[in-house]
Amino acid sequence: MIQDIGEHRFDLSFRQPEARDEDYVLYMKSNKTLLRKAEDGNYEIPRFSDFPMEKVRLKMKAYYLFAIDGTGYYYVREMLQGEEDGYEFCPTSVFRKMTPMYQAFAGITATQLHRWKESRRFCGRCGHETEDSKTERAVVCPFCGQTEYPKICPAVIVAITDGDRIILSRYRVSNNPYRGYALIAGFVEIGETFEDTVRREVMEEVGLKVKNIRYYKSQPWAFSDTEMIGFFAELDGDDTIRLQEDELSEAGWYHRDQVPDETMLNSIGSELKMVFKYGSMEKFYEATGIRPGE
Repeated sequence: MIQDIGEHRFDLSFRQPEARDEDYVLYMKSNKTLLRKAEDGNYEIPRFSDFPMEKVRLKMKAYYLFAIDGTGYYYVREMLQGEEDGYEFCPTSVFRKMTPMYQAFAGITATQLHRWKESRRFCGRCGHETEDSKTERAVVCPFCGQTEYPKICPAVIVAITDGDRIILSRYRVSNNPYRGYALIAGFVEIGETFEDTVRREVMEEVGLKVKNIRYYKSQPWAFSDTEMIGFFAELDGDDTIRLQEDELSEAGWYHRDQVPDETMLNSIGSELKMVFKYGSMEKFYEATGIRPGE
């Protein structure tokens, strides 16, 4: 999955180190990130040293995000560089395919922090401009003291099975840009347990009851500011699907042999499908020749 960055070390501890030439700088505008296009067609996150004419100014205004392998990643709100000299403003979807994986994870995590900071520039309680906290990853209103932390929305995703069958669905184009087969998912509501959310979302989206709800694993999914909590659940009773048409364009039962192999294992939904199809991720790797972390 996108956060599985192998031997690379992700350090999210709060601190305020001074930016160095070799550190990475992320500039976002209109929900797009300025990246450098490499000769092989891949995109790369630029370093401060890539902007010699303005790196001193950038460092002075840069906001430290986190580090990977001791190299810092910083966020800036202003930059003179535009779409020129091999640079391009790219949508967040580019991080789904960026290599190496640890850079994709860094890029999408940075965009999540960017969206949070942009949405909290003014206090939601009194309207005054907020300031960065000096002691923790938060923004603080200097007038009323309101403190805001990064936005993280818990959501569940569930593989609904019935013996050798699983439900696969497709989102409506207006709801989600992902066009592949998806599992049932939804955000946790106030007062719900994760298991309650599984039951409610399954009933709302496909009209089914489930039992034997079993936790699989979780995943930070910065594309939607989400912490995804993955489950398996078994059909309980009637298997007739009643589609929630404003959310999904289709949904159906598929035999495990009909489940397409995943070529990019960057999401927990991909893993859930492959665990169902092959019995475990180890058997999937063995059958496909894909190595963990690819």
